Amino acid sequence: MSYRDALIKQFSPYTSVISTSGAEVVSPGYPDKAPSTKTQYTQVFRAEKCQRAVLKFDDFGIEPRSDSSNRCGFSFLEIRSDVSVPEGKIFCGEEIEKGTAFKSDKSELILHYMNNDYSKYGLENKYRGYKATFTTEAIPNCS
Repeated sequence: MSYRDALIKQFSPYTSVISTSGAEVVSPGYPDKAPSTKTQYTQVFRAEKCQRAVLKFDDFGIEPRSDSSNRCGFSFLEIRSDVSVPEGKIFCGEEIEKGTAFKSDKSELILHYMNNDYSKYGLENKYRGYKATFTTEAIPNCS
């Protein structure tokens, strides 16, 4: 393991690259409560050449958007369809329904998960997190 990879693993232990089709992924603490301490990580779903990454959600439940600002509160999940996409789509609450699938534009799909420090404010995270399955599919007309 390189020094850089070791540092990433130490400071963000949930960060990972997933390339095994059929892999089930869950957020920390799922299906019980997600951690109440700050948790932040990236998951990169990587498919082979001429394949796209597909992530199908079986469950999703994190803190909902604020009624007043319509922004995600302490927790959110950002999904990017390619490494070149500067910003992805942000989800919180129960905004991803069971069976919803996200597909990469090319061979990588990126998830950024952020869970703020509830305990800093004397609060507890009572949300379950997420569960999804990673698969791949052929990209039409790719050679």
